[in-house]
Amino acid sequence: MAEVKSITLNRMKMLTWRWLKMNERTVEFAAEGTAGAPDILRPVGVEVLADTAAVKDVKGGAGPQVDALLENANTLGFCVADGVEVKEPVRIRYDLSDGASTFEKYAVVVGDHAKVTLIMDVASAENAEGYAAFQTHVKVGEGAVVNLVQIHRAANGYHIIDDFGAEVAETGAFHAIQIAFTGKENDLGGHVELLGDRAQTTIHSGYLTADDHAMDINYYVNHVGRECQTDIYTSGVLRDRCYKVFRTTIDFQPGAVKSEGVENENVLLMNNGVTNKTVPTILCGEEDVSGEHGCTVGRLADDLIFYLESRGIPNEEIYEMMAKARLEATIRQIPDEKTVEELVEFNNNL
Repeated sequence: MAEVKSITLNRMKMLTWRWLKMNERTVEFAAEGTAGAPDILRPVGVEVLADTAAVKDVKGGAGPQVDALLENANTLGFCVADGVEVKEPVRIRYDLSDGASTFEKYAVVVGDHAKVTLIMDVASAENAEGYAAFQTHVKVGEGAVVNLVQIHRAANGYHIIDDFGAEVAETGAFHAIQIAFTGKENDLGGHVELLGDRAQTTIHSGYLTADDHAMDINYYVNHVGRECQTDIYTSGVLRDRCYKVFRTTIDFQPGAVKSEGVENENVLLMNNGVTNKTVPTILCGEEDVSGEHGCTVGRLADDLIFYLESRGIPNEEIYEMMAKARLEATIRQIPDEKTVEELVEFNNNL
């Protein structure tokens, strides 16, 4: 296995009490990695980005130590010209090998009034172990729409870092979906800058964390423009002795008038041995905004269990059925029918 070093990531914008141990996460991760060998299907309308430095100022959500870790990583770039609506998604598929340490970055520039979907699917052999770190930086043009889908189903010996960042111009839209089915440790980060008026973003994440594995998520959305919209929805399933922290921050800057933001998390606890920590945050530097957050954490309601048991469904099957439904709800947000069908089947067979 690769040499490892200690790094700190997913640090909150506004810190809370240290004894809660929620402000950030420190991990032992590979000190260096090599370029991956993804299968990439690039449809008509998507070109290779010649100057990947065009996104160098875009910030990610995982933080500066992840930026430094991936500073010299291989970078793959895509661009879409103004006004081009790409019908088929860019498909990126990784099959990680045992013992590998994979570092890869993506630079994406989408022109004004263009539209594109990028789907990254990371898998591995059944018993593989290793490290993989990905970072995706996106610039969304005026009136453009970008869908970024990241799927993780590497083996339970893998530690994954997946970090995205986006800058969104006036009336542009950036939609991110992150789904983690497996993995020993998953560290997910996201940072979105809504720079132009009426820019918007949605972030959907879904996860299944089990055994003694760890899930750590940090999303930050900065409202700069007027009348911007943010919607963050997370749905997860925790079982056994796993550990999860979810941090999310919506930041309304002075001048971001009439902007709105919603944070919502729904967590199903399959048993009493899990550790769940959630810290939703709304920062307001502007009075004329609307921000709300909510979190539902726990086991299934007694009346729901009674209703389903009265129809002959055993208690254990009820929980498994509801766990799969949580993930499927996120899967069905993916704007690609082929990917949805494949992941619904994969989820049903877990």
